[in-house]
Amino acid sequence: MIPTIDTDDVLLNALMTNSPDFIFVKDRQSRFVSINKPQTELLLGLHDPKEVIGKTDFDLFPGKESDSQRFFEEEQRIMESGQPVIHREWMVPNIKTGRNIWVSESKFPLRDKSGQIIGLLGVSRDITALKEAELQRDKLTRELQAIIDVAAMVGAILDPQILTEKIVESVHERFGFHYVGLFIVSQRGSLTERAGEYAYLRAGSGVSGQELLKRNQKLKAGGNSVIGQCIQSGCPSHVPDIRNSGLQPSNPLLPEIRSEIALPLASRQGTIGALLIQSNHENFFTERDISLLTVLAGQLASALENAFLYQQIDVELEQMKIAMKSYVRSGWDSYLGKGSK
Repeated sequence: MIPTIDTDDVLLNALMTNSPDFIFVKDRQSRFVSINKPQTELLLGLHDPKEVIGKTDFDLFPGKESDSQRFFEEEQRIMESGQPVIHREWMVPNIKTGRNIWVSESKFPLRDKSGQIIGLLGVSRDITALKEAELQRDKLTRELQAIIDVAAMVGAILDPQILTEKIVESVHERFGFHYVGLFIVSQRGSLTERAGEYAYLRAGSGVSGQELLKRNQKLKAGGNSVIGQCIQSGCPSHVPDIRNSGLQPSNPLLPEIRSEIALPLASRQGTIGALLIQSNHENFFTERDISLLTVLAGQLASALENAFLYQQIDVELEQMKIAMKSYVRSGWDSYLGKGSK
């Protein structure tokens, strides 16, 4: 006599016992009927699957009501319609680590022998590493395109003041940074300061940028600020957490700023200024971000140098025109005898 095997139970037990994926079964009220150890331990931070049975996501994800509601509504929709969800990617909370993870999840309605839907089976896989790599690749592509677009946009502008404003506006909008400011090192001395002693804000984003321009904000080269250190060294200066840096705020009107970088605007004559970029999140800028933005700063410095050179040539040409007019007038006066008695 051939022994009978309940293949449904065997397959489900094999999956629940041996699969590294997260697997669960819920009833029509979205209460857990069965759950495997990977989901119990790695996702919920519990030790025994029996601790989960009879509970809902609202019980197991305290403080995550919006996520629990999202799970509940989808599961009820599946059980009411009979339509499964296949390989849907979304983020779910990980109670063990306190962080969100990406999962690829499928959910299938379960039917009894009469065909009535009595619950659902859920199977999901942690794809966080894969998804983060994909998101980083997409972010890199967008950043590179933004660098190309910004460099092309500002390259044709020859008025230095318009150029500085356009640089700040473009970097702020294209990259979505919280604050962007552009400082230029003073080239002329005065009775109160030496040439090159201070860097002056020439363009700033948002309301705070406009207010700092009205205040004629300046930061000392080599001073106790990220701008001052950047200009003195000629290298990028990065502050992952402003609260623990001991540096003076580069933007006193934005107390919510948590991290910042200053990128040197280097020309053939040296560092002519610095680009300030700030975020309201600590540890926001990665090494890759700094490398890419340093490349952008180099292109912006070239555009600024060309604009300053064009402005200088334009001034010299105007002075030459005035001198030529004076020379011609003097020549005609001499020819007509107006200059002699």
